Amino acid sequence: MIEIFKISLIAFMFCALGQEKGDIFHWYQKLLKRLPVFLSKPLGGCYMCFTGQVCFWYFFITKSFYPIDLLFSTVAGIMIAMIYNKLYCWLK
Repeated sequence: MIEIFKISLIAFMFCALGQEKGDIFHWYQKLLKRLPVFLSKPLGGCYMCFTGQVCFWYFFITKSFYPIDLLFSTVAGIMIAMIYNKLYCWLK
C-alpha cells in the first residue's frame, strides 16, 4: 500500500512540474502537445491518466497478475493523485 502512495506522488509531481513555463519538465509538456490527445494524456498530459498508467504497469510488472490487485492499485493511485492535486492547488 505504501508503494501506491510513493508511485502516485512521483507520477503526480512529474505532471505538476511541467504545467507552467519555467518549470523543470515544461519542455516535455510542449512535446506532448504535438501528439494526439489519446497519446498525450497517458504519457503525461493528464495527471490522472499518467498516474493510472504508471501504477498499472508498475504493479503488472513487479507484483501481481491478479486483475483485482491491478485494478485496486490503479484506482487507488488515481484517487491519491487527486488528493495530491487538491493539496498542490491549495498550497500553490
